Amino acid sequence: MALPYRVSGTLTKSAGLAAAIAKQSKILSFKPAKKIEFSFDPFRERTVSLRCILSLFNQERVRDTNPNCAVKTTVVCDRSEPTINITLASGHKILFKTQYLETVEILKKFNELVSSQAEAAESSSTPAKGAKTTKQGKRRT
Repeated sequence: MALPYRVSGTLTKSAGLAAAIAKQSKILSFKPAKKIEFSFDPFRERTVSLRCILSLFNQERVRDTNPNCAVKTTVVCDRSEPTINITLASGHKILFKTQYLETVEILKKFNELVSSQAEAAESSSTPAKGAKTTKQGKRRT
């Protein structure tokens, strides 16, 4: 008696690391952020992911999401750990210690913690799809 044939795994291949970074970078939004500070020692190992994130955050498209958000880069020479300090408009602070994180992981967490707040604020302020609106001055009967 033959065993039933079962397919395991995915049916399609992953698009790869570059596609994952591109997908996450399209979602980036600085709207809920007031200030973002990058701090790293260029002579320390494992700063590549932070420097890659820094280049993604300095794109004009991303910076235009909130022109009032200050992005500051501090290059230190004291063997300190690479970090990203984010101050939100609500007063909360978020600290990313990026020494052992990959670029995709940092982007996913940033989108989860910061960019998602911008989407939640936008969705609550827009009217529901299919809601009936009338022109000003005309009554609908």
